[in-house]
Amino acid sequence: MIDHVIEMETFDYEELKKQKGLKKHGFMDIASQADGAMMRIPYCIIVGEQDGPTLLIDGGIHGDEVEAADAAAHVYQELDPKDVRGIYIAVPHLNLAGFNGGQRMNSYTDVTHADMNRIFPGDPNGKITAFILDKFVNHFVKYADYWVTCHSGGNILYLTPTACYTNPELDTEFGDLTLNMAKCFQTPILWKNDPSGGRGGREAVGATSARELAEVWHKAYICLELGGNTAFMEEREAIYDMAHDGIMDLLVFLKMKDGEIRKFREDAIETPVDYLHILHGGIYKPKKRLLEKCKKGDLLGIVTNIFGETIDELYAPYDGIVVGSWTPPVVFPRDWACLYGKL
Repeated sequence: MIDHVIEMETFDYEELKKQKGLKKHGFMDIASQADGAMMRIPYCIIVGEQDGPTLLIDGGIHGDEVEAADAAAHVYQELDPKDVRGIYIAVPHLNLAGFNGGQRMNSYTDVTHADMNRIFPGDPNGKITAFILDKFVNHFVKYADYWVTCHSGGNILYLTPTACYTNPELDTEFGDLTLNMAKCFQTPILWKNDPSGGRGGREAVGATSARELAEVWHKAYICLELGGNTAFMEEREAIYDMAHDGIMDLLVFLKMKDGEIRKFREDAIETPVDYLHILHGGIYKPKKRLLEKCKKGDLLGIVTNIFGETIDELYAPYDGIVVGSWTPPVVFPRDWACLYGKL
């Protein structure tokens, strides 16, 4: 018989949405750790005084990816419920254990070291990462009309600021909408994603990434990939400002807030992007700069061993543009070396 009941905070969307003018931040508790501290999901919510849709912005699915997630929390601090139509929800750092350790995955309390963005929609009977994800999906994602996920290159990659949308030629329901949502962020690269086929009768249990779950559940979804932890000072501030101003413009675009949005940039490059892998581990040396245009067969980077011998080379598979790069000197076998867009 349990003689001590652990008090846990929760997040109840249906109850909170009834409270017009609410502005609240806190935690949804998941489970107690060995020392009594809680595994939990942080949230910020504004229930506007006027009716409207629900916008969910999450970040920190990978614990070392911070910039845009930080901006979502600051937008919450600045917004006044009387100026909001609908509901603004920010979950700034979903993977708090990874965030606290400065790591992509939660390797502290999850023996599986699961990548949270590869196991959507989570598992109510799974290990802690899958369990947290299940709570996030069913208490937050379930209620969103519009969904934005914030990523970056974290500790291992740097990505030219990029906003990912669904190819309008293949998705007549959300393609144009998600393209315009992505354009609100004024990124130089717009990453065109083809639908995965998730709406073709698959159940949510068959999803893998947030994007695939959005297809299954018919959510208007975009993903931001903004920079990485090699950004410093002014560059980091510029990435933060891009996320902050983009969220503000998105609220106006979705008619959740009054105002004027900036004119969409005309030089943004719309392209599908591939992760190019290197075969052998060693010291990676990029040979092309970010946003440099390349021809098929151009040398993108080399790998040398500890004796200075070149042991691998990475070539452009088609005409394209460099979108991102592995940033630590040491690259591991079969890891990402370059993100490359097709032109």
